[in-house]
Amino acid sequence: MKFGKELSSQMVPEWQQAYMSYDYLKKLLKEIIKLKLRTNPPPHTPPHQAVSGKRLSRKMTLYRAFSGLVQTQGRKRQSSGQINPSLETDIEEGNAPILVNKTSNGLETMFLMTAEEGGEYELIFFRRLDDEFNRIEKFYKEKVEEVMNDAIMLNKQMDALIAFRVKNEHLNNVGKYRAFKSIPLPFSYDEDDDKDD
Repeated sequence: MKFGKELSSQMVPEWQQAYMSYDYLKKLLKEIIKLKLRTNPPPHTPPHQAVSGKRLSRKMTLYRAFSGLVQTQGRKRQSSGQINPSLETDIEEGNAPILVNKTSNGLETMFLMTAEEGGEYELIFFRRLDDEFNRIEKFYKEKVEEVMNDAIMLNKQMDALIAFRVKNEHLNNVGKYRAFKSIPLPFSYDEDDDKDD
């Protein structure tokens, strides 16, 4: 099953507005890839590499379309053997294609290669991605705040219930003591009778 279908099948209906606009972001990425393929077409594949009309060469992936993500300027990304050495140098020197900064409105991605052909599409993608991420983050923060407020209210209600039970038990015990004091004795005692002896 494709990711988009899996995502939509797993959505919580009442939280649907909180999910990322996966289809729109995917559409933007496909447009970026098409533009890159038009401007820099892949080299022609020799006939011996073609199998039943399909090429064995890898399709241009999003990783190849974008050359790297960095958290802050000058911070080195963990390499898993996928990043070429010149890109690692760019990241270390702060010359990577994007920078992610935290602002008062949430996270903001700065795309640094807008002057390149197709850069404006990538800029649009990152702006939309930031908007989606910040919207989702805001939604979840609101939900966490609601749950925390509910927990505080439940704790107050539990404290009130416990206090009520303690008070009720105390009143019941006092009532039992009073009931015990008012039980009639089989004989009566009068202090005046003691004085006559």
